[in-house]
Amino acid sequence: MKCWICGANADSGEHLIKASDLKSVFGPGITQKAPLYLHNDRARNQAVGSIKSRTLKYTPVICSYCNNERTQPHDRAWEKLSEYLRTRQPPVQRGSSIRLSRVFPGSVHLSMLWVHMFFLKQFGCLISENQIPLAIEPFAQAILTETAHPKVNIAFWTDLGPPDRRQVGRTHVQTAQLHGQIVYAGWFYMVDRLAVNVMYAEPEEHRKGLVRAWHPSTIGKRVVVVGA
Repeated sequence: MKCWICGANADSGEHLIKASDLKSVFGPGITQKAPLYLHNDRARNQAVGSIKSRTLKYTPVICSYCNNERTQPHDRAWEKLSEYLRTRQPPVQRGSSIRLSRVFPGSVHLSMLWVHMFFLKQFGCLISENQIPLAIEPFAQAILTETAHPKVNIAFWTDLGPPDRRQVGRTHVQTAQLHGQIVYAGWFYMVDRLAVNVMYAEPEEHRKGLVRAWHPSTIGKRVVVVGA
């Protein structure tokens, strides 16, 4: 298997959910005696005794350099935004307008581009691992050149799932096709009460989910949170 970003040997497994998000929800003390429980299509209540477990990672579809050095700024930008959105006071709710300058003072545009890149890496791993018939080269080139993917938008959601249950997760990619070609693909990345809807859409697609979405080419210094 070759790294889908740069073509080197794929020897690294990206986390399905970022390690910092897992720790923020469940704490650092995840062990064999105090495990997480993973549910997926294959089984339920799978005990996971370490955040470093392969069970919590994609199969190796990228190389160590791309997963670490190349995309480290992207991971850190998401880590900072994720923490802010989940700990903000007053709590984020439907319709909340988030002042991004409070998260990234003096670097809103670059930092939000890096957040975009974080989800491009996640999306590319999903495409590669699941052999989704969506062109992966534009995802790779966007990361290699640090330019936005023109067809990938992101929207922030809240109020998902039972309020008394702490959980993280990631959905499957749902696609829509026209004349045998994918024109829309979307999925959710969820951390406790926060979720990010990541959407690939061709220009002629005018879906409801895109109304509150943002893209690095048009983003101002605020984003509005969508409710379930």
